[in-house]
Amino acid sequence: MAGVDLAIGVVGLIVAVVSAYFGYVGVRGRIRRRRGGEGGRLVAAEGGDAYEVFVSYAAPDVEEAERLARCLQGAGIRVFLVRWVEPGLVSYLESERALAGATFGVLLFSDATMADLRIRDEYAALLQRVHGGGFRFVPARTGDVALPQFAAIREPLDLSEPGGPRYDADVARLVGIVRRQRSRTGA
Repeated sequence: MAGVDLAIGVVGLIVAVVSAYFGYVGVRGRIRRRRGGEGGRLVAAEGGDAYEVFVSYAAPDVEEAERLARCLQGAGIRVFLVRWVEPGLVSYLESERALAGATFGVLLFSDATMADLRIRDEYAALLQRVHGGGFRFVPARTGDVALPQFAAIREPLDLSEPGGPRYDADVARLVGIVRRQRSRTGA
């Protein structure tokens, strides 16, 4: 009898998780999440504005990622950063949706980058988006690190010295590229 109760409980749990997932999928297209306010959280926004830049980073690089994201936002660029996903949302689903709509993907490379399984998946997704067309993958070094083969063939940003002239110039160059793309597409 205890085995039957356990099986019924497990089936009920699975049904609840699947129902919650499909319920989320059903409404996620009706709301838009983007960073707002000083709290650093993604908030619902009106309209269908997609993120322009998806910033990917390993957990140890969160400060560098947030610094870059704030610089881009200060220039009026719509940025997705997984750290800014609100509590109660599924970060993997929000990341997938944001990446699918972004026009640029910036991946921060440090010693920790390729050891992070989530980042390996995002790196593969970024490359796949590039080959699908209409998307630009931008590698960004946060230190003296060798880039993987498919990142090394692209012109990287140098974000190793925040506040320095090279950092500021590379961020300004990225902002200019995003703005030119925006004016071409009318976004």
